[in-house]
Amino acid sequence: MLITTVATAVAVLLGLMCLARLVGRLVRRGSWWIGERTEADLAQLFVFVTARTLLLWTALVVALVTAAGALLHMGWPLVLTLVAATAVAPRIMVANMRRVRRRRLAAQLPDAISLWAGLLRSGQAVTAALSQVSSRQPEPLGAELKLALAEHRLGMSLGASISALRDRVGVPDLRMLATLLQVHRDLGGNLAEAMDRLAATLRARLAMEARIRSLTAQGRLQGLVVGALPLLLAAVLSLMEPAAMHAMVSTPAGWAAMAVVAALEVAGFLMIRRIVNIDV
Repeated sequence: MLITTVATAVAVLLGLMCLARLVGRLVRRGSWWIGERTEADLAQLFVFVTARTLLLWTALVVALVTAAGALLHMGWPLVLTLVAATAVAPRIMVANMRRVRRRRLAAQLPDAISLWAGLLRSGQAVTAALSQVSSRQPEPLGAELKLALAEHRLGMSLGASISALRDRVGVPDLRMLATLLQVHRDLGGNLAEAMDRLAATLRARLAMEARIRSLTAQGRLQGLVVGALPLLLAAVLSLMEPAAMHAMVSTPAGWAAMAVVAALEVAGFLMIRRIVNIDV
């Protein structure tokens, strides 16, 4: 009997140690994902916030959400869901900021290339023309071109600095510009004419993307409406039938129903997004 008890205690202790180690790894990985990675992404957006500050604010908001869930007597699955959503909110916000910034930069690119071609045609050198283009362009393209020009002045080739800009901002159109500059450096040719053609191509592509977005706007709106209906219905029922909705957030059957609804919401969102996202 004593041997069985000791063996059970040792097994439980080992299990707790393994669980603590796993939780520690998850916490460290989560802190890197929320802190260091978010700090690096924000630095690429020229927003400088330390990882420590991000982690402190995230921990504070998570603690407030947990306290609010305890005061409102929510079920632990709902509290955990809210905590998880709060923890990943910084990554979602940064991803949305990067997407908006990438779209604005892609829209500015054809005009900047046309201006660059015009300056080259007037007799200016490539680097001097790029300096004027970067000073005349608004954010975000102006700051990115200034950074690429600074890299070029520090020793990088112009094509390599534009390639680094493409990797930093995630705009595929910059690959064609980097290739064009590299070909001109190696083989020569009329760079201004080639830039005019590239600008015309990019404008046609942007026009096609805008037409596709207008044609798929109804599908995106339908997805938002259908996705918001369960949440609005839950809010209305919380006001009309609070006892029934309390059972939804405090009983295993209600938790299972909420899990099914959440899974269907995510599946519908992913399906609609896959349908309306068309690559040009």
